[in-house]
Amino acid sequence: MRGAIHYSVDGYEVLYLREDVDDRYSHEDLTSMSEYYREQSEVQSAEAPFSLGNCHCNVSFYDTAILFHFAQGDGIGTVITLEPEAGRDIVGFITNCLRLLHADTRQSIENAPTWLSS
Repeated sequence: MRGAIHYSVDGYEVLYLREDVDDRYSHEDLTSMSEYYREQSEVQSAEAPFSLGNCHCNVSFYDTAILFHFAQGDGIGTVITLEPEAGRDIVGFITNCLRLLHADTRQSIENAPTWLSS
């Protein structure tokens, strides 16, 4: 795991940053990232013709990291990054994260996926 940051309308909280990752990012970088994802968290439903329901996690694969964005409501969410080699079991990882985020969050989560409770 490289890092985990939780953002809300009031700012962000670093949940974990591996030392070498922490050295790469300034407070301003983390603030900019949280502002970017705060805006992204408002887009949670697929638009026609892709009526697939709500989007619970966006995954981006980069050269040096896999980034998971869990939107937990308007302006609230969590961003987790992993090393690319960790991407072999992504669906299981996403499901485990959603279960933890939905169970341990302080706010109510809108539109929780029905498959999460099974």
